[in-house]
Amino acid sequence: MNKIKLLEIEKFSHHNHYKFPKKQEVFTIIRALLKQIGLKKYEWDAFGRPTDKEYGEPLFNQEIDIKDYTDRRFAFGNEEYFIEIVFGKNKVFLMIHTKTDKQKYISKILSNFIRD
Repeated sequence: MNKIKLLEIEKFSHHNHYKFPKKQEVFTIIRALLKQIGLKKYEWDAFGRPTDKEYGEPLFNQEIDIKDYTDRRFAFGNEEYFIEIVFGKNKVFLMIHTKTDKQKYISKILSNFIRD
């Protein structure tokens, strides 16, 4: 399982903010988080993957080089969550907004991917 260092965390009752180093593993971690919080497969499975030029379908056996993602923002959501992912020059920012307090649930999911 891919693990990554957590650089910073801010937690509030309806908002969680995580900062990670900009490493290729971020794509796998974010896909796993999006899957576990209940987004549809076509939403999370294509994240960070290139698309076929002819049909526009994701190439599931490949990943885009994370270095190509600078100053880019992505947003996902469902009835319970609004998630923003921002790629900076050296860091990735993950913001999770919820209508109810989901801190413990989100922390449990992410703890599987965080190393000391």
